[in-house]
Amino acid sequence: MPAANWTLAKAVLPGFTIHRQVAEVRLQFSVSDDQGRPLTDLSLRDFQILDNHRAVSKVRDFSRSDDLPVQLGLLLDVSDSVQNSLLSQRHAVQYMITHLLRWQNDRAFLASFSKDAKLWQGYTSDPSALRQALSIIQQTGYVTYLYDTLYRICLQQFSPDQSGEISQRILVLISDGEDTGSIHSLEDAVAVAQRRGIEIFTMSLHPPRLTPPGDKMLKRLADATGGAFFIVSSDKDFSSISISMEQQMRTKFSVSFQPAEPTTGFHTVQIRPLGDSKLRVHARQGYVLGTP
Repeated sequence: MPAANWTLAKAVLPGFTIHRQVAEVRLQFSVSDDQGRPLTDLSLRDFQILDNHRAVSKVRDFSRSDDLPVQLGLLLDVSDSVQNSLLSQRHAVQYMITHLLRWQNDRAFLASFSKDAKLWQGYTSDPSALRQALSIIQQTGYVTYLYDTLYRICLQQFSPDQSGEISQRILVLISDGEDTGSIHSLEDAVAVAQRRGIEIFTMSLHPPRLTPPGDKMLKRLADATGGAFFIVSSDKDFSSISISMEQQMRTKFSVSFQPAEPTTGFHTVQIRPLGDSKLRVHARQGYVLGTP
């Protein structure tokens, strides 16, 4: 769903008509309990929405959608720092191609990066095309321009949505979270993902007792865009992770409201559960008005 929609309001007066633009923000989010299980039997009374830290007094629409189609990007880190996990990355992508995507409605692309991003397969609904592209991905460099890659992929592969099409925009990033020289920052990457309405799901492949420094960045990236962060310790984890991802991706609550301050630029937003403090809301933490 787009970050914001501009609708045309009219005031008819004798002899002329005044036109003005009114911003409408539309947000999608999912909710889980403390065990990570999705919750669907909720109403607007269960939430409070904060727009730039101010409570939204009037919500124009609240609804739930199930079995939403998905536009999915699969992005693999192929720099030297993850050379020991490249085989597991392939297995993770293979599992998602086979078990996560529904090819009658979904479409996906496959890309990798180290210094530069490379698109191995553009958007397709053909799983065999993705498998073929996956089989030829190679390790390509010792540097990791992660933030630059995210910035570029979000802009080039997820165009501004002006059609009103209801689908989920998902980017799955498999990486150790290290960046060794990007021009753009983590906040730049988060901002462009929020602007394009992209949820980023991140995976870090390592033993469960380790805490690599990049995990903090990967979790920040997922939390800020409404996605989720996963640690993959073995191939056995793929099944439970895939189920969790699909549940969060397919079923969404939607709200729309008019911002209190319809000024161009970035606005923070927060959806808080009321009553049950154990509920977790997965939603992006901001939106941008006036910039596609």
